[in-house]
Amino acid sequence: MKPKKDKTDKIRKTLRDSPRGLWVREIARKSGMDKSTVSRYLVAMHEELDFDVLGRNKVYRLRGRGEV
Repeated sequence: MKPKKDKTDKIRKTLRDSPRGLWVREIARKSGMDKSTVSRYLVAMHEELDFDVLGRNKVYRLRGRGEV
């Protein structure tokens, strides 16, 4: 899948506004995108993201930004 620039930009902006990181559901809600779409895009954007596992959830953030 080749990510569409407008959707990756929405995800980047959402994560930039939350340097401590967000769960997939939070990214979807704040960006106005569907949760499954956000999940697919996060996989495609893996090189620019970090995540921590908290319980059963992953908290995503832009690489090199914030802490959980």
